[in-house]
Amino acid sequence: MVTIAVGEQAPTFELPDQQGRPWNLIHHLNQGSVVLVFYRGDW
Repeated sequence: MVTIAVGEQAPTFELPDQQGRPWNLIHHLNQGSVVLVFYRGDW
């Protein structure tokens, strides 16, 4: 598990999006600012 403090830079990662397509943080940061929101799905 990776813990990130407020203001700390997020590590590079790639995860599938809602449609199963790869979503890469660096690719989107190259296009501008990114806001990440994580939520717990099924409990």
